[in-house]
Amino acid sequence: MSLRTPLAQVRGLGSAQEGAHHWWMQRITAGMLIPLFIWFVGTMVVLVTGSHAEALEFFRSPIAAGASLMLIIAIFYHAALGLQVVIEDYVSAEGARIFAIVVMRFVMILLTAISVVSVFSVAVGG
Repeated sequence: MSLRTPLAQVRGLGSAQEGAHHWWMQRITAGMLIPLFIWFVGTMVVLVTGSHAEALEFFRSPIAAGASLMLIIAIFYHAALGLQVVIEDYVSAEGARIFAIVVMRFVMILLTAISVVSVFSVAVGG
């Protein structure tokens, strides 16, 4: 038991100055994902009736490849932001929390890199 008031206990700890940035980035990526996802679903509806060669030809265009890259990067970044919040809120042990965030970020970067390389390989005709 401490004789210090709750205010005295937290005074001087300061803030990380990250909360507002994190919140804004979640909203920005969510806003980006709305039109990109509508484009992607519409594209898949049209391409489902075509052949594999037609789909490859479509995704070889710079606009389709660029939109696909933006969608991939926005999805994985948005997911990483959301998962970080979940980990920070529900993992109480400091070491386990840091470990989980590092592993999550590594997995997200790895999946993003694999996806980006896949889009580039289709875009250049590989």
